[in-house]
Formats: sequence, structure tokens, C-alpha cells
Amino acid sequence: MDAYVILPLLAALSSVPVPRTLTVARDTRLLVIAPHPDDEILGAGGLMRRVHAAGGSVRVVYLTDGDGYRDGVKLEEHGKKPSSGDYKDYGRRRQHEAHSALETLGLDEHDATFLRFPDGGLCKLTRTYWSARRTAYRSPYTRRDRPPTSDTNIPDTEYRGEDLTQELARLIGEFGPTLILVPRKEDQHPDHCAAWYFVADALGDVARIHPGLAPDVVNYIVHYNNWPFDDEGAGMAPPAGLRGGASGWIRVNLTPEEVLFKRAALRRYKTQMHAMRWFLESFVRSNEVFSRPAPSRVVLPSRRSPCCDP
Repeated sequence: MDAYVILPLLAALSSVPVPRTLTVARDTRLLVIAPHPDDEILGAGGLMRRVHAAGGSVRVVYLTDGDGYRDGVKLEEHGKKPSSGDYKDYGRRRQHEAHSALETLGLDEHDATFLRFPDGGLCKLTRTYWSARRTAYRSPYTRRDRPPTSDTNIPDTEYRGEDLTQELARLIGEFGPTLILVPRKEDQHPDHCAAWYFVADALGDVARIHPGLAPDVVNYIVHYNNWPFDDEGAGMAPPAGLRGGASGWIRVNLTPEEVLFKRAALRRYKTQMHAMRWFLESFVRSNEVFSRPAPSRVVLPSRRSPCCDP
């Protein structure tokens, strides 16, 4: 289906410059799209805390449980070959850690939604496993081909791209965000890249059903070459060699208190701290970086998988 990413007032299509600032107010309704539990804190833990402290609303949608992190599961299982049950248990642990991290920021369990789509498989859903015309994708880790029924509101949801778009469109329409944070399509993790395409596709559906809803769409990034741990400064510079989208890079300076909250929230992800503490802690800086994308036409299913094909 065709989808259009709509920025407020279509500023990028006119002569009006796309702003390089993010304004937080009491009426801010922030929706954070996290491909895996911990991405929301890495990319925007400080901003999430700021919105909550200002009296705004924050909702986090986790696309996967992060249950396909093979090295992490092996580490928790002391090197033995993991079973599908081990991967499922790991996903449940990461869910609990996500709830704990959000509580650290002042949020509660109602502010988190877990869609439980396949970790490591999102890019394949943009093309190969798009619709009911073929068998649903099956995770090589958990052996599931659909989310547990109790975690989805749309009946008969399976691991298909069309189903993920519908889930996202429903959640966006129900929450009515003023601001959506989603990874950039240039993020080098295939699940992160795919998240951008699914949100863009879902926004097309939202625009047709809720024509008055035009959230500000802003990108964050987690995986890009050696960024950010190749720079040990107190502040976080944007990734070298990557332009800042339509807006240019947006630097949100954090207060010392916001930095403390972000660090404390990240430490709730004990499985990830165990596996790659150095990586997580490299995101705890005096600022966070974002960018606004140019309006773009996204057609899913794509002719090729934009995030996992060479």
C-alpha cells in the first residue's frame, strides 16, 4: 500500500525550513517505536523523562521482545546450545527489564505495548512475508510464526508485514501522538531500518482514517558503524558521514538529572548490561541526537527488502 510520511504543515515541501528543535510541553503525546527492548532508552531515555516530567504522555511500542539475540542467550545459558524455550525465556526477561526501565523513568506498565513480532525477521516482512498469499514467517529462534494471542488486539495476527502495519496503524490512531520517534532507515540493524518503513506505511493508513492527526515524525539512531563509542566526549556528536535528514541534526541537551535517570533506566536491562555494557553506556551523554526525515513515499510490500538485501 502507498503511504506518505506527513510532517506538520508539510514544512519540508515548502520554503519553510524544517525546525532543528524539539519542544516538550504538557500536551506532548510521545510515541516511541522500539525494535527491541532497550532501544527506547538508548535513543531517547532523556527525552522520555523530560516529557513525563512536563506532564505529557509517553507510550512505547516494542516491535519485538529481543528474543533472537543469540550471543546474549548463550551468555545467559553459560554457553550451552540454546533451545527455542531458552529464546522465549530470554524474551520474557527482556520484557520484564523493559517494564523496570520505564518505571525508573516514572512510567508504568500501561505505557508499554509489546507486539512480539520476530526479532531478526522484520526486514523479511517488508517483502517476502508480506501477506497471506504465502506462509507466515517462522522465527528460527523461538519457532513461533505469530505473536501470542493475548498480546495482540487484531484477531489472527501472524508474522506478516501487512499484519504489523495494521497493528501500528491501530496503535497510532488510538494513542493520537503529537510526536513519534522511530529509528532512521539508515540504521544498520535490519530490524531498526525496517521499523522506519513499517511506521511510514502505517502512517498512510492513519492519514486516511484520522485526517486530522499529523504527528511530528522524528528519527533516532542506534547502530551506525562505530558510533557513538568511537567518541568518548561528554557530549554526543552525530554519526560521522551521515547527514541530519531534512532538519539537520537536532541536539537535545539533557539536564544532569535527566542523565541520571537515563543511566539508571539502562541499568535495568541486566541481560544487555551483561552482554554489552560498554555499548549501552556509550549512549549516556549530556545530550541526545535526533533528525527529521524528508517527506517520503513508502510502498510496501517493496520490490526488494530495503533493509536486508545487499
